[in-house]
Amino acid sequence: MTTIRVGALADSGDLYPFIPLMEGYVKPEGVNLEFTIIPTVQSVNDSVIRKEVDVSVPSAALYPFIQGDYYILSSAMASAVDGITGMPLLSSKPMEIGEARKSTLIVHGTQTTAFTLFRLLIGKYGKLVVIPRVLEEAKALGDKGELLVAVHETKMMYALKKLGKQVHRVTSMWDMWKEISGNLPMPMGTVVVSKELSREAVQSFKDAYEKSKKWAEKNIDTIIPIDVKIMTEAQGSPLEEEVVRATINADIAEYNVSRDQAEKGLRFFYSLAEERGVLPKVLKLDLI
Repeated sequence: MTTIRVGALADSGDLYPFIPLMEGYVKPEGVNLEFTIIPTVQSVNDSVIRKEVDVSVPSAALYPFIQGDYYILSSAMASAVDGITGMPLLSSKPMEIGEARKSTLIVHGTQTTAFTLFRLLIGKYGKLVVIPRVLEEAKALGDKGELLVAVHETKMMYALKKLGKQVHRVTSMWDMWKEISGNLPMPMGTVVVSKELSREAVQSFKDAYEKSKKWAEKNIDTIIPIDVKIMTEAQGSPLEEEVVRATINADIAEYNVSRDQAEKGLRFFYSLAEERGVLPKVLKLDLI
């Protein structure tokens, strides 16, 4: 039996579809799944680049670099379709976009979609500070940098509130994306599957993932406490259930954008990023 190495990202919204498989509520057919919890998006991206995992949840921006080695799961293309998960650009002091282009920007990885969208839509920054853990970015805003692209907005705003930090909204990636794309879904993350696996194994995983995702969405009250426990252990700090619930609910919307619309958003993203010299050319959008 084929063993598939799954690198699950310790982020509530990306984690919830995997939990029924991890806990045995849904069982795959014909394959064995071996799970590792990966704490940060950049660590996920690094693991995928190094082929340490067969399945994981990298940034959509990583695909041009891995297109020869991984498929994108067509039922798992996370896309923002409104301002709720629209990546607001937050600042420690009031500023216009012109000033933002000269300020120190905090990101949680250089291969992330958030940083790629900033480069694509805003372009310049003064200095870059990389802080891999998303909630640690909140602590750094105003101390190590003046700007932050808040990917996980619900958790970020909660963290900033707990820290007593006042922030200002400069703009959001969604506002700028919506205008330039004609309101297409904005790519966020993807689930990818290694092309080194047999087609049968890939199909078995896809079937299992889709069943697991549906089970999780129908049994959200069972999923949330497990999610909280995994997240707390991986991040090294407690998360409140209400924050996890809000994050999952937002990401359920992201993961249920129609395949046709999500694909259009991805194609526009890769085409524009290549045109502006931000990402390499995608030779083939290999969905499965």
